[in-house]
Amino acid sequence: MELWDLYRGRDYHIVPTLERIERAVKFIGNPQREFPAILVGGTNGKGSTCAFLERILREHGFKTGWFVSPHLLSERERWRIGGEPISESVLRAYVEDLRSVFERFELTYFEATVLIAVKLFADQDIDIAVMEVGMGGRWDGTKVCEPTAVVITNVQRDHTRWLGDTVWDIAGEKLALGREGVPLVLGDARYPLFARAFEEYGPDPIVAGIDFTYRGSLRPPFAVLEDLKFGSLYIDRTKLGLLGRWQVDNSALAVVSASLFADLDLEKVKTALRQTRWEGRMEVLRDSPLLIVDGSHNPDAIKRVMAELDSIFSGVEVVFTGLEGKEWKESMEIIRRHRDSIFLTEVSHYRGVPLAELESVARELSFRRVELLGNPSEVWELEEDVIALGSLYLVGEVRSGDRVSLI
Repeated sequence: MELWDLYRGRDYHIVPTLERIERAVKFIGNPQREFPAILVGGTNGKGSTCAFLERILREHGFKTGWFVSPHLLSERERWRIGGEPISESVLRAYVEDLRSVFERFELTYFEATVLIAVKLFADQDIDIAVMEVGMGGRWDGTKVCEPTAVVITNVQRDHTRWLGDTVWDIAGEKLALGREGVPLVLGDARYPLFARAFEEYGPDPIVAGIDFTYRGSLRPPFAVLEDLKFGSLYIDRTKLGLLGRWQVDNSALAVVSASLFADLDLEKVKTALRQTRWEGRMEVLRDSPLLIVDGSHNPDAIKRVMAELDSIFSGVEVVFTGLEGKEWKESMEIIRRHRDSIFLTEVSHYRGVPLAELESVARELSFRRVELLGNPSEVWELEEDVIALGSLYLVGEVRSGDRVSLI
């Protein structure tokens, strides 16, 4: 049994609190105290930063645990040892073992995934856990871990129902991951993240552009990290294994965060950065016709992807979908500024926006050409060069075809 199956149709009333998960980990012996962790939060770039970070630590010989959220195709992706998802049999065993705990403390689905992660990582005797924060920070289940560093990539408007209407409020929720005596690394020195961090933590945070500097360039389709300087650490130039100009920011943040845990070897860092892969993030699934998938799901991320497409790949059409509760209409408006045609599809997730509603908004935005796909798998039949974006669930359904395997 997968955890998803156990929670299907059982939607607990979610009240933001750490009490449920704190009581649950205590009940099973506080396994999270048996290993150090690096928590990575923020609006965009968490997954890629974690991917770089885990790969750097693994290249240096550490046995890594890696907690991912959300998954694309299989829940097994959420829990990784040494970069590899756990097996179906291992997941089944942990779900069965901890099922009574989930029910006893009425854990949410996400809290249950965290509980499995900390128990698994302790059982596997890992050296370091890389934990991708789910949403916000103040009430996020990953906060039960005992971090050696806390990383915040950036802050944009997302999950406003839970985190607040303004970026200042959202910054406060994400910064609540931090704790006294633990290094706090910020990937953005702009307002409001740095301003609010300085207000609450004083001059202690390690901030991109202030405490560490770097440059980046684009050698299509790859990005290149250049002149990273942090204390005695210096990286002159290295190609990155992930597409997108913003991966320069994510890779620099990962290197600095890793250096807070271990003494880094320059060549091992470069090897790790070149070999980092992260499914569903500007991932090329097919060369001709070109098929790219990207999990961008909020206006800021969509804006960055569209700008990157214009600079790297000309003439790529967009396949788009949306989820209820997300600012998908604003994302579609951004796409309209760059394209006068759009392909639309609907994901099978219960929050997927109906195809008719997607089409209605596209017509209102005056797209010259609106094409409807009955389901995401039809992307593979298109003869145009395309990128599918708008939801990680869309990426997962596109990748679930026989033409591509996840790992």
